[in-house]
Amino acid sequence: MPIQTSTGVGAVSSTQPARSLIKPHLKNLSGSGTLLDGIVIERDLEQPDSGIYRPGDHAPRHMVVLHSACPATLTWRIDGRRREAFFAGGEAIINPAGLFVAPRWSAAVELLLMAIQPGFMNRVAKEMGAEGPVELTPRFHFRDALLEQLVRTLIAEFEQSSPPDRVYADSLAHTLVVHLIKKYSKTRMRPQFSRHGLPHKNLYQVVEFIESHMDDDLSLRAIAEVAGMSPSYFLTMFKRSTGFAPHQYLIARRLERARDLLRQTRLAIADIAVQVGFADQSHLTRMMRRHIGLTPRLVRRS
Repeated sequence: MPIQTSTGVGAVSSTQPARSLIKPHLKNLSGSGTLLDGIVIERDLEQPDSGIYRPGDHAPRHMVVLHSACPATLTWRIDGRRREAFFAGGEAIINPAGLFVAPRWSAAVELLLMAIQPGFMNRVAKEMGAEGPVELTPRFHFRDALLEQLVRTLIAEFEQSSPPDRVYADSLAHTLVVHLIKKYSKTRMRPQFSRHGLPHKNLYQVVEFIESHMDDDLSLRAIAEVAGMSPSYFLTMFKRSTGFAPHQYLIARRLERARDLLRQTRLAIADIAVQVGFADQSHLTRMMRRHIGLTPRLVRRS
């Protein structure tokens, strides 16, 4: 019987490779490709006894595996001992870079995979006040509600019909990596945050940058660099200053500018959508309906 997947219509992009970028022997259903900094996240299918993935052809990466659909038994080897466990949806694995466990599934499974470059994780840890490289602790067959929520939310951003929100996806990725460092490593991080948020000058520079680059495909790192901060530090400080996460602020400003253009000009809705940073008219329509409960045509008539 063919495996039933939870992937929605439109999840597989025409530009998405049929093979996984993380484990080439897996069938890829959807994913980030190379859009994220230091991370690849995918929804993949793995067949039973499909061969052992050997990471020798790639630089070592930390791996997070979340079982997504179709319960199955996994066998693996660690410290010379064979282990076995029955996995259901939401149960996870953390496999640190360089650890070879020779996994085999008993049946076809759908997996959410995330590969993290150790250098990227070390950089995030350093930005958060850590000293030395991060050493993740191997974990097999466990549940973590926050980890599952972050992974599922991040992959969903690349499975919608409209292009992903880069700032939102970057923010989720950083939050996920920080969670892994805090909970699944022995790395200690010194508090780095000011109670008062961004200095006024830095906040003004960020707001001006967003206003003048609203139609660009902005990334979290690009915005954080304007403030002279790391993305992880900027995430916390910006929300402390404004009450909004960066992606929430960016969406709000794009919608406000679109509303002004709709009311004050006769520009085509499709042109307005592109001018304020949305992919197309349907993307603008979905975001307006979701956030203000009106379509662009209704805004123009009001």
